[in-house]
Amino acid sequence: MDRIGKALIKAQQENKTRQGPNRGSRRHSRSLQKSHEPIDITYQQTRTKRVPPRVLAEQRVIAGQRGHPQADVYRILRTQVLRRLGELGGNTVGICSPNASDGKSLTAANLAVSLSMVPTQTVLLVDLDLRRPDIHRHFGLSLENGLSDYLLGKRELSDCLIHPGIDRLVILPAGKSLHYSSELLSSPKMEALVKDLKGRYPDRLIVYDLPPLLSSDDALVFVPYIDGSILVIREGKTRKREILRSLDILQNFNFLGTILNNSAEKYMDLYY
Repeated sequence: MDRIGKALIKAQQENKTRQGPNRGSRRHSRSLQKSHEPIDITYQQTRTKRVPPRVLAEQRVIAGQRGHPQADVYRILRTQVLRRLGELGGNTVGICSPNASDGKSLTAANLAVSLSMVPTQTVLLVDLDLRRPDIHRHFGLSLENGLSDYLLGKRELSDCLIHPGIDRLVILPAGKSLHYSSELLSSPKMEALVKDLKGRYPDRLIVYDLPPLLSSDDALVFVPYIDGSILVIREGKTRKREILRSLDILQNFNFLGTILNNSAEKYMDLYY
């Protein structure tokens, strides 16, 4: 059995262990406490690095641009995600893909921006692709402190969080690239961080940009921690066998749906 196969079995076992009889009721009770009042936040400890609209446009992060012809696609995706998370009583979603360059990071960035436009909730976008960090690039940020630095004990979490100047959105970049990332993602420190991020604010939604499913076991060790996952596939690039293998991995972990990226059809740039 290959390494990914062993990791899949381990992840499924861990998921069953975490899903105790009261898991759903706890999530549901937290969602009932969510405020319906608009949220106005002044960031004091989190660093603010305002990203110019021009940079976002260049990097195709267009969900926040009113009137953009493709922004509505991400609003539709946002509505679908909110509905499914509401049914699950959850607040975390992972965006993944079979391979690199399928468009998962761009999708995660646009979904996070679109979610942050809802005035009654805040959003945390986390880059978990520690081998090939990419979220920072989509926001025109330099590769500085991030999650890897926190997990290695080099930085405090507050040193890694960035507010990009978009209301109600905070980013946790991946930090320096690592090749032994699965050990960090499955570490007790990472598990404690996930629990803290998930439960700290009742109005927070967390979007995780996961590593590619088929290139390492990084995503497999983390999928049990999230409430639902979405698979991004790219037309003309992702192969059928890669899609089927990815679906087989995700089917036991609250799989929410599939996005077709780079579609050749004019009015169907992205499916959910």
